[in-house]
Amino acid sequence: MWVILGVLSLVLVVGGGAGVGLVLRDRGDAQAQEQGKGATDPSTVVVKDEEITALVEQHSKALAAGDAAAFTSIFDKKNAALVRDQTRVLANLRKMPFSEMSYKVLVGRDGRVEDSFGRGVKFTQDVAFVHRFAGIDLRPVSEWYRWTIEKASADAPLVVTKVGGASPPILSGEGSKTVFYPGPWDIWPDVTVVKAGGNVILARSQDAALAQRAASAVAGAAAADLAYWKRNGDPDAQVPAGFVVALVKGKAQLGNLFRKTKANEAGVSIGMPSWGAAGDPVKIGGTRVVMDTTSQFFDDAEGISEISRHELAHSLIAGLDSAEFSLFGKANWIVEGFAEYVANRDGPMGRNRRLSEGRAYLAGQLDVARPFDGTLPDNVFWDSKGMTSVNYLMGHLAMRYIAERYGDQKLVAGVVAAYRAHGDDSEAALFQELGVKKTDFERQWAGYVRRVLA
Repeated sequence: MWVILGVLSLVLVVGGGAGVGLVLRDRGDAQAQEQGKGATDPSTVVVKDEEITALVEQHSKALAAGDAAAFTSIFDKKNAALVRDQTRVLANLRKMPFSEMSYKVLVGRDGRVEDSFGRGVKFTQDVAFVHRFAGIDLRPVSEWYRWTIEKASADAPLVVTKVGGASPPILSGEGSKTVFYPGPWDIWPDVTVVKAGGNVILARSQDAALAQRAASAVAGAAAADLAYWKRNGDPDAQVPAGFVVALVKGKAQLGNLFRKTKANEAGVSIGMPSWGAAGDPVKIGGTRVVMDTTSQFFDDAEGISEISRHELAHSLIAGLDSAEFSLFGKANWIVEGFAEYVANRDGPMGRNRRLSEGRAYLAGQLDVARPFDGTLPDNVFWDSKGMTSVNYLMGHLAMRYIAERYGDQKLVAGVVAAYRAHGDDSEAALFQELGVKKTDFERQWAGYVRRVLA
């Protein structure tokens, strides 16, 4: 289980998590943007900004109306597969409980948009699909497409000949190659939508029965996490009232939904920047939880509940993230430890699935990179050989210790302070909230770990 803030690569561009609404102002090929602004020769083939805007607005109107003929009219009619795929995309999108949806032009453009010899032109244009799940997303969010567009002659209409995912402004080592693309509506032949209380579960049609079975676990997990927040969190903080959960089979599918990356998790909470977030304190407008149904957590109902409580805990407080640039990221032991604690707080440690591994770790019986030395896990070695699962347990025990010593309200306040902190100051913010130095905390926590795992 892991939390991915897809905003990270975007934050590097906007310098403070201002979101897609600012990123789109900073992207694109300057030369391509200057082309097509004032050609006067009637033989010149030129694509003006107004044409692209009109094309995208036409597409938005067709989407809102559910008009398949109008929706597919912008695509190359000679490409039957493309038209068929986009017809399916519209059918899937119309099933989604969106409160708003539209397409917007991004600045990202590459290629030739003008030819003074009367030849056709071909270029790529990035387009944002702006949408919001009703009653779930705190703000509208966006998925980025890259359209290949052609214009055959001066009087010819624009024709979209290819649709794919747009790449982020800056690629990070482990980040997605696309910006929240593909959505299930893009790649699943038929999306099943299941209501689970105030939550939405998305699944392939062949997994509809599994989605129905998981609905009670997801609804229960959401209710439990929200109740925990109501008891212990800031009542004025903006948190979601429900969540979007997608079910996939296997790591390949897990890494190919709302992102394109190599996946090693059992589940993931993907944070999406608010659309047009300039001046908005909510930088992460919504999240998408994706869970691998082939993982051990789906062996029984309790496992589904556990992974759901964990991932939804990430999503619960994602909107409180400062989304500011961080070299190493927020401390994983805080981020993952909090989600593990929320997922397992009502169960005794004696039944924790990582308990035996933790005991072996303390006894020096695991072939791991770093033996237990009483210090909290750091992000640099978080995934080093044999350490990932153990580090999850160490983070969980740190949160459990805080809850027992300081109380759950103080725990939540410390975690929220870490999320709202600038840069790499998440640990410092938490310890300041607790009123303890890190060295003193580690000494006390290490004794607690040894007692619990004895």
